[in-house]
Amino acid sequence: MNYSQFKASDLAADDFFCKWVLSPDIDTDAFWMRWLGSHMELMANVEIARRMVLEIALESDENISEIVIDRMWDNIVARTHEVPLKRPFYFNSWLMPVAACIAFTVIAFTVYRYHFDISHTYTTANGETRRIQLPDGSMVTLNANSKLDVPGGWQRPDHREVWLEGEAFFKVRKQKEDGSLTKFTVHTNDVNVEVKGTEFNVNTRKQQTGVLLSEGKVELFLNKYSQGDEVVHMKPGDQVDFSTKKQTLVIRRIDDPVSVYSWKDNRWTFDKTPLSDVASLITDTYGIKVRIKGEWVSQQKVTGIIPSDNLEDILASLESILHVKIDQQNKEITIKREQ
Repeated sequence: MNYSQFKASDLAADDFFCKWVLSPDIDTDAFWMRWLGSHMELMANVEIARRMVLEIALESDENISEIVIDRMWDNIVARTHEVPLKRPFYFNSWLMPVAACIAFTVIAFTVYRYHFDISHTYTTANGETRRIQLPDGSMVTLNANSKLDVPGGWQRPDHREVWLEGEAFFKVRKQKEDGSLTKFTVHTNDVNVEVKGTEFNVNTRKQQTGVLLSEGKVELFLNKYSQGDEVVHMKPGDQVDFSTKKQTLVIRRIDDPVSVYSWKDNRWTFDKTPLSDVASLITDTYGIKVRIKGEWVSQQKVTGIIPSDNLEDILASLESILHVKIDQQNKEITIKREQ
Protein backbone atom coordinates (compact mmCIF):
# COMPACT_ATOMS: atom_id res chain seq x y z
CA MET A 1 0.00 0.00 0.00
CA ASN A 2 1.55 3.32 -1.10
CA TYR A 3 0.44 5.48 1.82
CA SER A 4 2.67 8.34 0.68
CA GLN A 5 0.07 9.09 -2.02
CA PHE A 6 -2.83 9.17 0.46
CA LYS A 7 -4.62 12.37 1.45
CA ALA A 8 -5.57 12.84 5.12
CA SER A 9 -9.15 11.80 4.36
CA ASP A 10 -7.90 8.64 2.62
CA LEU A 11 -5.76 7.69 5.60
CA ALA A 12 -8.70 8.26 7.95
CA ALA A 13 -10.75 5.76 5.89
CA ASP A 14 -8.01 3.09 5.86
CA ASP A 15 -8.70 0.17 8.22
CA PHE A 16 -5.03 -0.43 9.09
CA PHE A 17 -4.48 3.23 9.93
CA CYS A 18 -7.68 3.37 12.03
CA LYS A 19 -6.58 0.29 13.96
CA TRP A 20 -3.29 1.99 14.79
CA VAL A 21 -5.05 5.15 16.01
CA LEU A 22 -7.83 3.50 18.03
CA SER A 23 -6.23 0.28 19.31
CA PRO A 24 -2.55 0.05 18.39
CA ASP A 25 -0.63 -3.20 18.81
CA ILE A 26 2.98 -4.23 18.23
CA ASP A 27 2.51 -4.74 14.48
CA THR A 28 0.64 -1.52 13.70
CA ASP A 29 2.88 0.57 15.96
CA ALA A 30 6.05 -0.86 14.41
CA PHE A 31 4.80 -0.26 10.86
CA TRP A 32 3.60 3.30 11.34
CA MET A 33 6.57 4.42 13.46
CA ARG A 34 8.92 3.04 10.78
CA TRP A 35 6.83 4.60 8.00
CA LEU A 36 6.74 8.01 9.70
CA GLY A 37 10.50 7.84 10.18
CA SER A 38 10.85 7.61 6.40
CA HIS A 39 8.17 10.20 5.61
CA MET A 40 8.66 13.01 8.11
CA GLU A 41 7.43 15.51 5.54
CA LEU A 42 3.97 13.89 5.79
CA MET A 43 3.72 14.18 9.58
CA ALA A 44 1.16 17.02 9.41
CA ASN A 45 -1.01 14.99 7.01
CA VAL A 46 -0.94 11.98 9.36
CA GLU A 47 -1.81 14.14 12.36
CA ILE A 48 -4.88 15.56 10.59
CA ALA A 49 -5.99 12.04 9.64
CA ARG A 50 -5.49 10.82 13.22
CA ARG A 51 -7.67 13.60 14.58
CA MET A 52 -10.38 12.84 12.03
CA VAL A 53 -10.47 9.20 13.16
CA LEU A 54 -10.70 10.20 16.82
CA GLU A 55 -13.50 12.65 16.10
CA ILE A 56 -15.56 10.03 14.29
CA ALA A 57 -15.00 7.58 17.17
CA LEU A 58 -16.18 10.17 19.67
CA GLU A 59 -19.25 11.07 17.60
CA SER A 60 -20.11 7.38 17.37
CA ASP A 61 -20.09 7.16 21.18
CA GLU A 62 -17.31 4.58 21.06
CA ASN A 63 -15.25 4.09 24.23
CA ILE A 64 -11.79 5.66 24.02
CA SER A 65 -9.37 3.14 25.47
CA GLU A 66 -6.54 3.89 27.89
CA ILE A 67 -4.08 3.17 25.07
CA VAL A 68 -5.66 5.94 23.00
CA ILE A 69 -5.39 8.36 25.92
CA ASP A 70 -1.70 7.42 26.20
CA ARG A 71 -1.25 8.30 22.55
CA MET A 72 -3.08 11.61 23.04
CA TRP A 73 -0.77 12.37 25.95
CA ASP A 74 2.31 11.58 23.86
CA ASN A 75 1.14 13.97 21.14
CA ILE A 76 0.51 16.77 23.65
CA VAL A 77 4.05 16.36 24.96
CA ALA A 78 5.36 16.35 21.39
CA ARG A 79 3.63 19.66 20.70
CA THR A 80 5.63 21.27 23.52
CA HIS A 81 8.82 20.26 21.64
CA GLU A 82 9.86 17.84 24.38
CA VAL A 83 10.84 14.24 23.82
CA PRO A 84 7.67 12.07 23.55
CA LEU A 85 7.60 9.71 26.53
CA LYS A 86 5.22 6.96 27.44
CA ARG A 87 3.25 7.67 30.58
CA PRO A 88 5.45 6.58 33.56
CA PHE A 89 4.25 3.91 35.97
CA TYR A 90 3.72 6.55 38.66
CA PHE A 91 1.30 8.53 36.46
CA ASN A 92 -1.61 8.74 38.89
CA SER A 93 -4.99 7.58 37.71
CA TRP A 94 -6.56 10.89 38.74
CA LEU A 95 -4.52 12.57 35.97
CA MET A 96 -6.13 10.41 33.31
CA PRO A 97 -9.27 12.60 32.96
CA VAL A 98 -7.04 15.70 32.90
CA ALA A 99 -4.95 14.29 30.05
CA ALA A 100 -8.06 13.22 28.19
CA CYS A 101 -9.68 16.63 28.69
CA ILE A 102 -6.61 18.48 27.36
CA ALA A 103 -6.29 16.11 24.43
CA PHE A 104 -9.97 16.34 23.52
CA THR A 105 -9.72 20.16 23.63
CA VAL A 106 -6.77 20.14 21.23
CA ILE A 107 -8.53 17.68 18.95
CA ALA A 108 -11.82 19.58 19.07
CA PHE A 109 -10.13 22.86 18.12
CA THR A 110 -8.25 21.29 15.23
CA VAL A 111 -11.32 19.39 13.99
CA TYR A 112 -13.40 22.57 14.24
CA ARG A 113 -11.00 24.44 12.00
CA TYR A 114 -10.52 21.47 9.66
CA HIS A 115 -14.22 20.83 9.16
CA PHE A 116 -15.84 24.25 9.51
CA ASP A 117 -13.39 26.89 8.28
CA ILE A 118 -11.53 25.20 5.44
CA SER A 119 -12.91 24.40 1.98
CA HIS A 120 -12.60 20.81 0.74
CA THR A 121 -12.94 19.12 -2.65
CA TYR A 122 -13.65 15.39 -2.77
CA THR A 123 -13.29 13.40 -5.98
CA THR A 124 -13.67 9.78 -7.08
CA ALA A 125 -11.99 7.86 -9.89
CA ASN A 126 -13.23 5.13 -12.24
CA GLY A 127 -15.14 2.46 -10.33
CA GLU A 128 -14.63 4.20 -6.98
CA THR A 129 -17.25 5.21 -4.42
CA ARG A 130 -16.50 7.25 -1.31
CA ARG A 131 -18.32 8.04 1.95
CA ILE A 132 -17.90 11.57 3.27
CA GLN A 133 -18.98 13.05 6.59
CA LEU A 134 -19.82 16.75 6.29
CA PRO A 135 -19.15 19.27 9.09
CA ASP A 136 -22.77 19.08 10.35
CA GLY A 137 -22.69 15.27 10.57
CA SER A 138 -24.58 14.73 7.30
CA MET A 139 -23.32 11.80 5.23
CA VAL A 140 -22.63 11.75 1.48
CA THR A 141 -21.87 8.71 -0.65
CA LEU A 142 -20.07 9.92 -3.78
CA ASN A 143 -20.39 7.75 -6.89
CA ALA A 144 -17.59 7.06 -9.38
CA ASN A 145 -16.16 9.91 -11.49
CA SER A 146 -17.80 12.55 -9.33
CA LYS A 147 -16.77 15.72 -7.51
CA LEU A 148 -18.11 17.39 -4.38
CA ASP A 149 -17.03 20.89 -3.34
CA VAL A 150 -17.61 21.78 0.31
CA PRO A 151 -16.87 25.45 1.12
CA GLY A 152 -15.83 26.73 4.54
CA GLY A 153 -18.06 28.75 6.82
CA TRP A 154 -20.22 25.88 8.11
CA GLN A 155 -20.15 27.38 11.61
CA ARG A 156 -22.97 29.60 10.34
CA PRO A 157 -26.23 27.63 10.01
CA ASP A 158 -27.18 29.39 6.76
CA HIS A 159 -24.04 28.07 5.05
CA ARG A 160 -24.81 24.37 4.80
CA GLU A 161 -24.21 24.02 1.07
CA VAL A 162 -22.23 21.92 -1.40
CA TRP A 163 -21.60 21.84 -5.16
CA LEU A 164 -21.92 18.53 -7.01
CA GLU A 165 -20.70 17.18 -10.36
CA GLY A 166 -21.55 13.54 -11.05
CA GLU A 167 -23.73 11.55 -8.66
CA ALA A 168 -24.14 11.35 -4.89
CA PHE A 169 -26.57 10.09 -2.26
CA PHE A 170 -27.21 12.47 0.63
CA LYS A 171 -28.40 11.70 4.14
CA VAL A 172 -28.87 15.14 5.66
CA ARG A 173 -28.90 15.63 9.43
CA LYS A 174 -31.57 17.94 10.80
CA GLN A 175 -30.15 21.09 12.38
CA LYS A 176 -31.99 23.82 14.28
CA GLU A 177 -31.33 27.51 14.76
CA ASP A 178 -33.59 29.48 17.09
CA GLY A 179 -35.99 26.52 17.20
CA SER A 180 -36.38 26.33 13.41
CA LEU A 181 -34.86 23.78 11.05
CA THR A 182 -32.08 25.19 8.89
CA LYS A 183 -31.79 24.42 5.21
CA PHE A 184 -29.17 22.35 3.41
CA THR A 185 -28.49 23.12 -0.26
CA VAL A 186 -26.97 21.05 -3.06
CA HIS A 187 -26.01 23.14 -6.10
CA THR A 188 -25.74 21.72 -9.63
CA ASN A 189 -25.62 23.37 -13.04
CA ASP A 190 -29.37 22.87 -13.42
CA VAL A 191 -30.95 23.10 -9.97
CA ASN A 192 -30.52 24.03 -6.34
CA VAL A 193 -31.81 21.25 -4.09
CA GLU A 194 -32.97 22.62 -0.70
CA VAL A 195 -33.82 20.33 2.21
CA LYS A 196 -33.96 20.47 6.01
CA GLY A 197 -33.19 16.87 6.82
CA THR A 198 -33.85 14.05 4.40
CA GLU A 199 -32.41 11.34 2.11
CA PHE A 200 -32.12 11.83 -1.64
CA ASN A 201 -30.05 11.00 -4.72
CA VAL A 202 -28.67 13.60 -7.14
CA ASN A 203 -27.30 12.67 -10.58
CA THR A 204 -25.86 15.36 -12.87
CA ARG A 205 -24.87 13.12 -15.77
CA LYS A 206 -26.31 13.09 -19.32
CA GLN A 207 -26.46 16.92 -19.51
CA GLN A 208 -29.22 17.13 -16.91
CA THR A 209 -29.83 16.84 -13.17
CA GLY A 210 -31.96 14.03 -11.80
CA VAL A 211 -33.16 14.17 -8.20
CA LEU A 212 -34.84 11.21 -6.51
CA LEU A 213 -36.37 11.77 -3.07
CA SER A 214 -36.21 8.79 -0.73
CA GLU A 215 -37.36 10.35 2.52
CA GLY A 216 -38.53 13.77 3.77
CA LYS A 217 -39.25 16.86 1.68
CA VAL A 218 -37.33 18.65 -1.06
CA GLU A 219 -37.73 22.00 -2.77
CA LEU A 220 -36.14 22.08 -6.21
CA PHE A 221 -35.21 25.55 -7.50
CA LEU A 222 -34.74 25.37 -11.27
CA ASN A 223 -31.92 27.46 -12.74
CA LYS A 224 -32.85 29.73 -15.67
CA TYR A 225 -36.13 27.94 -16.30
CA SER A 226 -38.64 30.20 -18.04
CA GLN A 227 -41.49 27.78 -18.66
CA GLY A 228 -43.92 27.26 -15.78
CA ASP A 229 -43.08 27.28 -12.06
CA GLU A 230 -39.48 27.76 -10.98
CA VAL A 231 -39.89 25.66 -7.82
CA VAL A 232 -40.78 21.95 -7.65
CA HIS A 233 -42.02 20.53 -4.35
CA MET A 234 -41.06 16.87 -4.15
CA LYS A 235 -42.54 13.99 -2.15
CA PRO A 236 -40.88 10.65 -1.32
CA GLY A 237 -40.74 8.51 -4.47
CA ASP A 238 -40.66 11.51 -6.82
CA GLN A 239 -38.00 11.60 -9.55
CA VAL A 240 -37.37 14.96 -11.22
CA ASP A 241 -35.16 15.27 -14.30
CA PHE A 242 -34.34 18.80 -15.44
CA SER A 243 -31.98 20.28 -18.03
CA THR A 244 -31.25 24.00 -18.22
CA LYS A 245 -29.58 23.51 -21.61
CA LYS A 246 -32.45 21.54 -23.15
CA GLN A 247 -35.18 23.39 -21.18
CA THR A 248 -36.87 20.06 -20.35
CA LEU A 249 -38.60 19.06 -17.12
CA VAL A 250 -39.86 15.54 -16.36
CA ILE A 251 -41.53 14.50 -13.10
CA ARG A 252 -42.39 10.86 -12.45
CA ARG A 253 -43.09 8.40 -9.65
CA ILE A 254 -40.61 5.63 -8.81
CA ASP A 255 -42.19 2.53 -7.24
CA ASP A 256 -38.88 1.24 -5.89
CA PRO A 257 -36.61 4.24 -5.14
CA VAL A 258 -33.96 2.04 -3.52
CA SER A 259 -33.20 0.45 -6.89
CA VAL A 260 -32.08 3.84 -8.26
CA TYR A 261 -29.42 4.40 -5.63
CA SER A 262 -28.47 0.78 -4.95
CA TRP A 263 -25.10 1.75 -6.48
CA LYS A 264 -24.07 3.09 -3.06
CA ASP A 265 -24.18 -0.49 -1.77
CA ASN A 266 -22.05 -1.73 -4.69
CA ARG A 267 -24.85 -3.21 -6.75
CA TRP A 268 -26.96 -2.21 -9.73
CA THR A 269 -30.65 -3.06 -9.81
CA PHE A 270 -32.33 -3.43 -13.20
CA ASP A 271 -35.97 -3.97 -14.15
CA LYS A 272 -36.36 -4.38 -17.90
CA THR A 273 -33.63 -1.77 -18.34
CA PRO A 274 -32.57 -1.18 -21.98
CA LEU A 275 -29.07 -2.43 -22.70
CA SER A 276 -28.18 1.05 -23.99
CA ASP A 277 -28.85 2.45 -20.49
CA VAL A 278 -26.68 -0.25 -18.94
CA ALA A 279 -23.93 0.64 -21.41
CA SER A 280 -24.15 4.31 -20.42
CA LEU A 281 -23.92 3.32 -16.77
CA ILE A 282 -20.73 1.36 -17.44
CA THR A 283 -19.23 4.34 -19.26
CA ASP A 284 -20.17 6.77 -16.48
CA THR A 285 -18.78 4.49 -13.78
CA TYR A 286 -15.67 3.04 -15.38
CA GLY A 287 -14.85 5.56 -18.10
CA ILE A 288 -14.95 2.91 -20.83
CA LYS A 289 -16.78 3.30 -24.14
CA VAL A 290 -19.35 0.57 -24.89
CA ARG A 291 -20.41 -0.35 -28.45
CA ILE A 292 -23.54 -2.44 -29.08
CA LYS A 293 -23.49 -4.30 -32.40
CA GLY A 294 -26.68 -5.52 -34.06
CA GLU A 295 -30.34 -4.58 -33.80
CA TRP A 296 -31.24 -7.73 -31.85
CA VAL A 297 -28.64 -6.96 -29.20
CA SER A 298 -29.65 -3.29 -28.91
CA GLN A 299 -33.24 -4.32 -28.16
CA GLN A 300 -32.26 -6.52 -25.19
CA LYS A 301 -33.40 -5.55 -21.70
CA VAL A 302 -31.76 -6.40 -18.39
CA THR A 303 -33.56 -7.54 -15.24
CA GLY A 304 -31.77 -8.49 -12.05
CA ILE A 305 -29.23 -7.35 -9.46
CA ILE A 306 -25.56 -7.20 -10.46
CA PRO A 307 -22.55 -6.46 -8.17
CA SER A 308 -21.11 -3.20 -9.45
CA ASP A 309 -17.68 -2.99 -7.79
CA ASN A 310 -15.86 -5.08 -10.40
CA LEU A 311 -16.09 -4.51 -14.16
CA GLU A 312 -15.18 -8.09 -15.07
CA ASP A 313 -18.00 -9.42 -12.87
CA ILE A 314 -20.45 -6.98 -14.48
CA LEU A 315 -19.54 -8.12 -17.98
CA ALA A 316 -19.71 -11.79 -17.00
CA SER A 317 -23.17 -11.25 -15.50
CA LEU A 318 -24.43 -9.53 -18.65
CA GLU A 319 -23.15 -12.38 -20.81
CA SER A 320 -25.00 -14.87 -18.61
CA ILE A 321 -28.26 -12.89 -18.47
CA LEU A 322 -28.48 -11.88 -22.14
CA HIS A 323 -26.59 -14.68 -23.89
CA VAL A 324 -24.35 -12.19 -25.65
CA LYS A 325 -20.62 -12.08 -26.36
CA ILE A 326 -18.64 -9.26 -24.79
CA ASP A 327 -15.12 -8.32 -25.89
CA GLN A 328 -12.95 -5.79 -24.06
CA GLN A 329 -9.92 -4.23 -25.69
CA ASN A 330 -8.07 -1.30 -24.14
CA LYS A 331 -10.74 1.24 -23.21
CA GLU A 332 -13.56 -0.06 -25.40
CA ILE A 333 -16.12 -2.80 -24.86
CA THR A 334 -18.07 -4.44 -27.69
CA ILE A 335 -21.33 -6.32 -27.06
CA LYS A 336 -22.59 -8.55 -29.86
CA ARG A 337 -24.88 -11.53 -30.34
CA GLU A 338 -23.57 -14.85 -29.09
CA GLN A 339 -22.65 -17.11 -32.03
